[in-house]
Amino acid sequence: MNINKVYNFLQYLADKDQSGNITPKEFNLSLPRALNEWVMKRYNNIKTVQPDKQGWQKNQKITDDLRFLLVRNEASNVTPDGRLSLPDDYLHLSSLVYNYKYSEDGNTISIPNDIDIVNDNEIAEFLSSHIYRKKITAKKYVICAFYNDYLQIYPKNIGTVDITYLRKPIEPKWAFTLEKGRPVYDSVKSIDLEVTDDAANEIIVMCASYLGMNLREPELVNYSEMLKSQGV
Repeated sequence: MNINKVYNFLQYLADKDQSGNITPKEFNLSLPRALNEWVMKRYNNIKTVQPDKQGWQKNQKITDDLRFLLVRNEASNVTPDGRLSLPDDYLHLSSLVYNYKYSEDGNTISIPNDIDIVNDNEIAEFLSSHIYRKKITAKKYVICAFYNDYLQIYPKNIGTVDITYLRKPIEPKWAFTLEKGRPVYDSVKSIDLEVTDDAANEIIVMCASYLGMNLREPELVNYSEMLKSQGV
């Protein structure tokens, strides 16, 4: 959604609410905060909405809401000591896949296998297990554990993996220049709100609350429809 539309709409709501004019600084502090709250509510619900299931895609509503944050990096390099650095914008792992390759009748067969995530205190148990050790050494079974900013993968000499994850949202920004002491929208330096219109309604309600307005989503929709009918 265009950031200037959000800015102007909130200014309109502030005027209706008699909350006073919203400064660019107030807006640029409140909207990213509202966006992060919206994302984190859904992210936290990954484990609470359906606690018997794992993964953000087990709930369709969460999947639809957060799909715009999904990133897939194919053939990500794993260091010789088995480390896979997490991207700077990493938020939540969706899948981690290793392509197991073997020869059959002179042909190379590649089969994608999910990498199992284990707790760091379970690694020694897996590596010492006769059954698992043989599979891990042969690269038929791959495990990993989370650390601060990387994944530790076994076997270490795996080469590359495919990682799909949810990234952090890009922080929206209403940039401006001053003309006769008044802020004027700068479309080049501004960063739009990267969500659907439906999601934007929820985020605007949150943002309005941070700005001191008591607003519910039905009211926001009514205001929006009224403005549309006026050609705004």
